[in-house]
Amino acid sequence: MKFKDYYEILGVSETATQDEIKRAYRKKARMYHPDVSSESNAEEKFKEANEAHEALRDEKRRAEYDQLKKHGYRKGDDFQQPHRGNAGGGFNPGGFGGGGEFGDFFESIFGAAAGGGGFGRQGQHAGFGQAGARRRPQQGDDIKLRVMVALENAYGGGKTNLKIPAGAGQAAKTLSVKIPAGVIDGRQLRLRSQGRPGLNGGPAGDLIVTIKLKKHQFFEAHGADITLNLPITPHESATGLKLSVPTLGGEVAMVIPANTAGGTRLRLRGRGLPVSPAGDQYVVVQVQVPEILTEQALDLLKQFDEETQANPREHLLAEPTS
Repeated sequence: MKFKDYYEILGVSETATQDEIKRAYRKKARMYHPDVSSESNAEEKFKEANEAHEALRDEKRRAEYDQLKKHGYRKGDDFQQPHRGNAGGGFNPGGFGGGGEFGDFFESIFGAAAGGGGFGRQGQHAGFGQAGARRRPQQGDDIKLRVMVALENAYGGGKTNLKIPAGAGQAAKTLSVKIPAGVIDGRQLRLRSQGRPGLNGGPAGDLIVTIKLKKHQFFEAHGADITLNLPITPHESATGLKLSVPTLGGEVAMVIPANTAGGTRLRLRGRGLPVSPAGDQYVVVQVQVPEILTEQALDLLKQFDEETQANPREHLLAEPTS
């Protein structure tokens, strides 16, 4: 018989952890299971994956197999059945080549009895066994996708269509997903049983949708809070004013106090995203001077500086304190 490289069959390194071996086995099992695979040799590859997993998932069997590799055995090498006594209960002579659940190579090392967990009626990884053997249901994999959501929909809720890519025997499909009001950037929605189908009648996996908020023309989201830059004129900054300010929930009246400096942050409580508790909207005042000024406008600004004797840099020129 030929030596089998169980690590290569599962696609893991010889230093792989048990979790890595388990994940690799489940991936192979789903890829080649006859219920989902259309490949001509899927059944054989599925059996190989089960056999490799059965050999490596048990620490004692894995250590025994690793010893053979340390002695120089490589994939495809001629392999002779090792001499075993009955002590220790390892090799079962009556099981060799006699219809055991795994192949001759596995049974020559571990014995036919060791394969009871692979394809038999009671094994926890039952897949291909004797006719009528019961298969163990396995849950399908989760699908993780990201969806771009407009701020308006994040505020008021809505629906979006998600394209689910094909995979694991499942054709591509489009799913309508409800976006609840008040979602924030990075929030995850879990849609039960909308992932990959299960095996052997097992439950389907879930669809996990991560929300990514689209960039808005005016608003900027920071968690549940919203920021809006509000430009005003120098005159409005000096005298103050009352005006309508846009929010995601509609316009609201707001008072800008007199002598409000540029960069001042004013808060509209509860006007952010409607989570629990609701976020706020911050209005950042930006005092803007027109880009194009007439000679008369420049003269008026100069006259304004002379009348007020304003020196906005006075604090920079003050004598340092000792």
